[in-house]
Amino acid sequence: MLEEVGMVVDKSTWNFSSIFATQGLWFWINIMLLIIILFWVLSIIWVAKDIMARTSKLSYQVLCVFLVTFLSPILGLPIYWVIRPIGFVRDRLPWREAQVMNLVVCYNCGTLNPKDHECCLACGEALKIKCKQCGKDFPHSYGYCHFCGAPNID
Repeated sequence: MLEEVGMVVDKSTWNFSSIFATQGLWFWINIMLLIIILFWVLSIIWVAKDIMARTSKLSYQVLCVFLVTFLSPILGLPIYWVIRPIGFVRDRLPWREAQVMNLVVCYNCGTLNPKDHECCLACGEALKIKCKQCGKDFPHSYGYCHFCGAPNID
C-alpha cells in the first residue's frame, strides 16, 4: 500500500550538507531562508539589548522582545521603533545633572547636594571625608584625595 502512495522520506538524513547539496532554485531558496532566520535572531537580540538600555521595567522589556519574536521583524521592528522610549536609562542618571550644576550625589541615598555642603540634605550623611595623609576634606565619591593623591580607603 505504501509503495503506491509514494516514497517515505527518512527525516534523520536532514542536515546542513543536504541544504547545500541541492541545486538550482531550491539552493537559493534555502540560502534566503537561512538569511531570514539569521536576521530574525539578530533582531531579537538587538531589541533585547536596546530595550534594556532604555528602560528598567521588566514587563515592558518582555513585551518588546515578544513583539519582535512573534510578529517577525517585518511587523515587530516598526512597532517597536514607535513604542520604545526615546531616551536611554544612563541619560537620566543624576550624575549628568551633577556634573553640569556642580552638585554631588549622596552615596547613601542618591540625593543631589551642592558641592560646598558637608552633609546630605535628605539623610544627613557626610558628603566629604578627611584625607588621612593631608587632612583636607574631599568628596566621599572620589576614589583618591584630589589634593595629595592618597587613596580613599576606609
